[in-house]
Amino acid sequence: MTIERNDPRVLVVLAMIYLDPHISIRQIEVRSGIPRETVRRITRLHRYHPYHITLTQELTERDFERRLRFCQWAQERLQNDPHFFRYVMFSDEATFHNTGQLNRHNSHYWSIENPHWTRAVDHQHQWSLVVWCGIVNGYLIGPYFFDGNVNRDRYLHFLTNELPNLLEDVNIKTRMRMWLQHDGAPAHRSLDVQDFLNQTYRNRWIGIGRGEDHVEWPPRSPDLTSPDFYLWGFLKNSVYADAPTTRENMMQRIINTCRGIPRHVLLSTVGSFERRIQLCIRHHGGIFEHLIR
Repeated sequence: MTIERNDPRVLVVLAMIYLDPHISIRQIEVRSGIPRETVRRITRLHRYHPYHITLTQELTERDFERRLRFCQWAQERLQNDPHFFRYVMFSDEATFHNTGQLNRHNSHYWSIENPHWTRAVDHQHQWSLVVWCGIVNGYLIGPYFFDGNVNRDRYLHFLTNELPNLLEDVNIKTRMRMWLQHDGAPAHRSLDVQDFLNQTYRNRWIGIGRGEDHVEWPPRSPDLTSPDFYLWGFLKNSVYADAPTTRENMMQRIINTCRGIPRHVLLSTVGSFERRIQLCIRHHGGIFEHLIR
């Protein structure tokens, strides 16, 4: 059935959307009596699309200034060296739970009849893995699995003894130019860790600490780090595609998925970061992820 633009139902539907942009097609049908399929045709005719909400990190008043200051510093670096952020190792930790849920929106089972596809989730026997990864110049560093939660001693041991081994396959040029970035997690900003970074990466690390031997990382800014805006979501959707059976099984899945990511994909996260700092500046340090297409 064709909907004409002068159909009186068009005005009704558009008026309801204008008054309540969150209204659903079902609600329009119930309140107006216009069949659901007709409502869909009207919205398509006028190019309305049901955009989904984007969950973002809540910012405090001071965060805006700190985010803006960091992004302006990053912009200045890019003006002096367009390849600068290829050599910044963005790093982060994430927790993978055996009860973790895949994105069901991406899970389909095409069939003529309903296959009643289900997955059992064991909430009585829960365990988790804490995983560290870094991305620098198209290299995925890690994964490294922490034995328990990340505290000062474990993180310092990792930086001192494990990270150098993980970087062995990275070319010497990248290692010589590399900066280290991490967020303001308690283990990251301990005094012992700061002292180590000041000695090892003097003036070449980004984080939260005392003194002037580093660049301050803005708190509550996962939208600016490639592990957060790309890697963790990709890994979890892949790892949780089938329910993990054991810790070892989950670890191997994470390792295999990391190994399978092409270098050009990892390099593309640098361009995404650079676009994000421009958006952050344009919005005066505010939230911008809902504007990314």
